[in-house]
Amino acid sequence: MSSWQLIFQQSKVNNGVYNGDRFPAQHWEWPRETWFQTRLRYLRQVNRNYAKALTGAELAIALPAR
Repeated sequence: MSSWQLIFQQSKVNNGVYNGDRFPAQHWEWPRETWFQTRLRYLRQVNRNYAKALTGAELAIALPAR
């Protein structure tokens, strides 16, 4: 019997033994205050300040038309 046949024979849909639903729950969170997140926050703030500093005519030139 090939390994694939053995896998399918033991799968949940074929009423085989399946322990995948009984794995212990793991508590996981996204990393916080990483260098990338800090850099992204800084760049967004710089761009926001730059956009506020532009006048309407400069803003029309700086932003591409959609």
